[in-house]
Amino acid sequence: MHQYIFIDETGNPQFYAKRKRPLWTETDFVPIICLGMVSTDDRERLRKAVVDFQNYILGDVLFSTIFSVRQPGWFLHARRDHSDINLKAVEFLRRLGGFQFHAVIGRKIPELFIRKHNGNPTEFYFDLIHKLLALHPLTEDTVYHLFLSQRQSNTVQRFAQAFEKVLAMEGKGGKIAYKSTVVYSRDFPELSIVDYLLWALQRYILQGEKRYFAAMEHHYAQILDIYEDDGKGRMYTQQDQFDLEKASPFTVGAKK
Repeated sequence: MHQYIFIDETGNPQFYAKRKRPLWTETDFVPIICLGMVSTDDRERLRKAVVDFQNYILGDVLFSTIFSVRQPGWFLHARRDHSDINLKAVEFLRRLGGFQFHAVIGRKIPELFIRKHNGNPTEFYFDLIHKLLALHPLTEDTVYHLFLSQRQSNTVQRFAQAFEKVLAMEGKGGKIAYKSTVVYSRDFPELSIVDYLLWALQRYILQGEKRYFAAMEHHYAQILDIYEDDGKGRMYTQQDQFDLEKASPFTVGAKK
């Protein structure tokens, strides 16, 4: 059996600007980074569904004349897409099946970042990937294909190390076959699913606009708020769904 896992992010792991200027003192500091993971055993069907939807957008004059869509190489990307495309994409994704989605919310807490991650954004980022991958149960009769959306600080080696941590944690080191690859989102339509589900989650957290998240809420199998409850973390599931009223404020230094 083959399992395909696609990982993307929204936000960034940076806490400092040049010359170690703290970003968390800025009014526009984004206090979270969210990572998401889509897993499927039918990659071909999932990929075709996204490609067919993109072709539908490109073939409909109502959408194909939008400036961003007219640009060469356009692909679904929530933050860059026109609001009309956002709405159509959510309508499409809310009906799409054949995959599971898991997410982690990484609160950007300066004290924890310095103490636990040595003030290193790469360490912080790959710790989030490790915790995200740990949400996916592993079986020894499965070959895993891991795809991580390309970012400047990403390396295949560190990506593999994050997965190796999960294998060690589950006592399955050397027993699981896998391949990890860092890729560009434009070349992997499956990553658009991750992108949109993360966008809806982040939009709800930062802007309080719940409608996109609520429309796709059935897709969020697990959401782990890693540093909630004084660093202990809190898991949300389909039985205990994520809601802003359940969480402490997503601001620097916030307490419940």
